Amino acid sequence: MFIKWINEASQIQLSQKLAIEHDISPGNMTFQFGSWKQPIQIHISSDFPDDMIGLPQHWKDSFTIPDTLPYELKRNNTILNLGPVIALIVFSDLKEMTISKLNKYRAYFFDYSNIQGLVYLCAWNTIDTQKKQIKGFYYDPNARGRSNRWKLGTFPYPGSSYNRTAMPKSVFDDLQSIMGDCVFNSFSPGSFNKWELWKRLSPIAELRSHLPATELLTDMTVLDSMLEQYDSIYLKPTGGTLSRGIRKMEKSQTGYLVIYPSFQNPNGFYLKHLENLENSEQWFSKLKNKGYIAQQAITMKRYQNRPIDFRVIMQKDGKGNWGCPGVFGKFGKSGGIITNFSRAGFIRSGVESFQLAFGMNAKKAQNKVEELKKIAFQICRVFDQYGNYGDLGIDLMVDEDGGIWILEVNTKDTYHRFPLHMNDKKLYKKVVTAPFRYGKFLAGFSE
Repeated sequence: MFIKWINEASQIQLSQKLAIEHDISPGNMTFQFGSWKQPIQIHISSDFPDDMIGLPQHWKDSFTIPDTLPYELKRNNTILNLGPVIALIVFSDLKEMTISKLNKYRAYFFDYSNIQGLVYLCAWNTIDTQKKQIKGFYYDPNARGRSNRWKLGTFPYPGSSYNRTAMPKSVFDDLQSIMGDCVFNSFSPGSFNKWELWKRLSPIAELRSHLPATELLTDMTVLDSMLEQYDSIYLKPTGGTLSRGIRKMEKSQTGYLVIYPSFQNPNGFYLKHLENLENSEQWFSKLKNKGYIAQQAITMKRYQNRPIDFRVIMQKDGKGNWGCPGVFGKFGKSGGIITNFSRAGFIRSGVESFQLAFGMNAKKAQNKVEELKKIAFQICRVFDQYGNYGDLGIDLMVDEDGGIWILEVNTKDTYHRFPLHMNDKKLYKKVVTAPFRYGKFLAGFSE
């Protein structure tokens, strides 16, 4: 249905047919648009268009309610909800929201004909916690010319929102205070903190055996203790993504050997020797101040000397249920210690990766993929106990003996473009539109 503006100040108009469909009678109700609510009187007219809802024209003075977009109407007791209204929070500053950057998210609207309603993109610093309004851009697929499809507006707090930024917790808390548990992926200052992840998952018996031994890097004794137990360890930032800041460490005869990933070095890494206590402590002090964990180094399976790990995409659907649209093998640079495939690496499907690197037949490869999915589903169930999550990128590693290890859970940098690296546009469309389907469910418009 579409919006028709009417002159009555405190009245909503509906056709008789629409009123019967939604079991609506004349009288007082509460109108809801996003999280904004307004007491209103329902007027049913025999000559009002069936595909329209009449809204007071003066509401346009308060915020943007696009009348060129199709909406759905839901009645919940005395509340009449027009929507859905969904916000995708993907920027930090309004200045970042150029047309070229907005166009990178056009693919998220592939399924808009089924989502409908108002979907807008915004920056966290455009969220006005006093007025409960957000400045951003909505996408009008019916506008003439691609350059005219992004339109600036000031909108009420949405019915649901998907956060992909490291917004301040005070802003996140304000959204949640108004919207309830309809903000996902819950608050996280970037990808999920690796130390917090270990503390969250390690109490679960089914997952503990898949977690490398991990310690928070508080002093040099942690390094020595870990290196006494394991031949080598990884030092990882507690936050961060794309394998940034990872070092591998081993004990040498005279001190420590640190292995750094390098995209410039033909070997894929370079070495640093820490041969005396003073140098070791200076180096360690810089690392400690940045927040690091020490983690047991697992010997990952390699293919043509390329490191391999797996990304399992987990997303909730339009009914709020977890599903796995895809599992992908990430092959890093030959000789490297990380699987940053964007630099001389490549992507394959999960099944193809096991066939290629482990020499499995199709059935065994599929069974191994199902093992990865089972662990990913268990992780999702744990995360559900801590907040509202609807889109997770789970990184797992398989060692040379087939053992599965949990590396990381991405809550912000979930990276939806894996299917495009295999030229699978159909799967890509499914992945990028899933957050809006889940957002529609959260906003009260179930499929």
